[in-house]
Amino acid sequence: MLKPKKMCKVTVAGPRSIRDTAVSFFYGKGILHIDDYTKPDNGTVLDIGTPTERASELSEDLIKLRSIKKHLNVVKNNGGKVVSIDRPNQEEISAQIDQIDAQIVDSIDKIRAVNDSLSLLKAKEDIVAPISTLGLDWKVFTQYDSLSYMVGYLPKNVDLSRFKKELSSITDNVEMFHGEYMSRQVIALFVIKDKADETSALFSNNSFTPINLKCLEEFEGKSDNILKTIKDEYDHLTDEKKRLKSEMDALGEKYSSFIIDNEADFSRDIEVGEVPLRFAESTNAFVIEGWVPQDDFTEMESELRKKTDGKIYIRSRKAVEGAPVELKNPKGIKPFEFLIDLYSRPSYGEIDPTFFMFLTFPLFFGFMLGDLGYGLLTFALFFIIRTKVKVAEIKSVLSVLMFASFMTAVFGIVFGEFFGAEHIFGYHMTPILHRLHHPITLLNLAIGMGVAHVNMGLMIGFYNMKKAHGLKAAILEKASWMSLQVGGVLLALGNMTLGAAIMLVSAIMITLGEGLKGLFELPSIVANILSYSRLMAVGLASAILALVVNEMAGMAFSAGGIGLIVGTIILLAGHSIAIFLGFLSPFIHSMRLHYVEFFMKFYTGGGQKYMPFGRRD
Repeated sequence: MLKPKKMCKVTVAGPRSIRDTAVSFFYGKGILHIDDYTKPDNGTVLDIGTPTERASELSEDLIKLRSIKKHLNVVKNNGGKVVSIDRPNQEEISAQIDQIDAQIVDSIDKIRAVNDSLSLLKAKEDIVAPISTLGLDWKVFTQYDSLSYMVGYLPKNVDLSRFKKELSSITDNVEMFHGEYMSRQVIALFVIKDKADETSALFSNNSFTPINLKCLEEFEGKSDNILKTIKDEYDHLTDEKKRLKSEMDALGEKYSSFIIDNEADFSRDIEVGEVPLRFAESTNAFVIEGWVPQDDFTEMESELRKKTDGKIYIRSRKAVEGAPVELKNPKGIKPFEFLIDLYSRPSYGEIDPTFFMFLTFPLFFGFMLGDLGYGLLTFALFFIIRTKVKVAEIKSVLSVLMFASFMTAVFGIVFGEFFGAEHIFGYHMTPILHRLHHPITLLNLAIGMGVAHVNMGLMIGFYNMKKAHGLKAAILEKASWMSLQVGGVLLALGNMTLGAAIMLVSAIMITLGEGLKGLFELPSIVANILSYSRLMAVGLASAILALVVNEMAGMAFSAGGIGLIVGTIILLAGHSIAIFLGFLSPFIHSMRLHYVEFFMKFYTGGGQKYMPFGRRD
């Protein structure tokens, strides 16, 4: 549990004639983590392997299939009406994919054409609608021998009386129509051609925006009738678009089984077909290098020899470093591996901190939030959501949050809080520790947890350092920090001579172990421990927020009448916000205390995740 699985380095070699048999075996076994072969520049006869011809063909079909899946929005197997064709007949499957693809392309082209027509109609409507406010027949917008016309918008702030006066100073042979549309003035002006330029200049000086009518030359009659024609055509095209989308949905329903099943089969076959790209090969032989869990090697070797009739060479070597890391934790602790991977997977041979994360992360979280009502409510909520989701990472996060909710409920009993109150349906909760009345005690507990957590990290670091570099290095680089704290405690208790002596010796040991860098970092141990005071601060903030919500709701309830509704809203909204902030802040601060104050004392990380060939998430 505290150490990753032991691995052994494996080399497998054999004639090309049994390569596919070996590949099939390793895929089914899901046990070999393959190291990619890189051809060296030393003239070796071994080259990078070549994929099978079938893999190339399948890749093209898989690309089409995933495109089909995306366009049909297929996310799961709905038990489609079309049964998948037998896998061996690849030509029939390819033909079926091409047929579905052709149907989709045709539907997409039709939908695109409808969308283009709808956009054009919308543009026409945007032109006709403002002009309809003028009450003109559309036939007036035609070509004249002696007249010119302008149609467009004037800003709302243009004074029409002034504008007409300026217009009359240019010519009296003019007729202007006026309307309003969406906070703008719509103007249609008819003027003799001789005065068109001067009139146009006047319009420009008043920020006139012209409307282009060229795209509407086919229309006749009143604008209202034209708008109705546009609307009828728009509704017709909208119905057509819905029909085409319904056809697409029907295709997705019909072929969901075919798509999902064959996508999985293609992905598997391509993975198998392209894996030789990770091998070393010559004309007649292949070589695979990788990693296998040490406990599984003997059984794997025996089965592989039987599969290949003994025509295989296989050798194992004990892993020292650089091996991929497979964590091994019990089911209840395993979800916390997600939090470790967020930071970095432990390097091979390093202590796996997942168990310690399991112990302390919910503890810190519950200490900060500490409310029985919040804990029970969120535990039930996360449990329900967890039963609905299928993504492993999300399930892990929800499991972690359920542990955190459980500890929140436990500390809620300790602090005597239920949704910020001290009563549960009339029953008075007797707190073991009242947070608001004993903040100093709360602070001392937080600092105490910090001392324990930091020194736990130093002890783990001592073990890692002893194993990697020997006892002397472990004492100088890890035990010295623990003794420094002992000296500080003795100094604080009044034993000045012994405390100062221990601290001086510890400082010398740290300098010998870590150099001047360690000497400059001496104050950091105090900062690390004091950082745990946030456990108290965040906890008090959470308790005060819940208390404020309850007091505000109580004031509203006491008013009676509408106050009952307002009070209920305050309770629901206030505690919803309190729970959200109460989970967000403790989660972030708990993570920080582990990643910074705890991990920095012992953790190297940087390990490669064990990803065996054939085992897909």
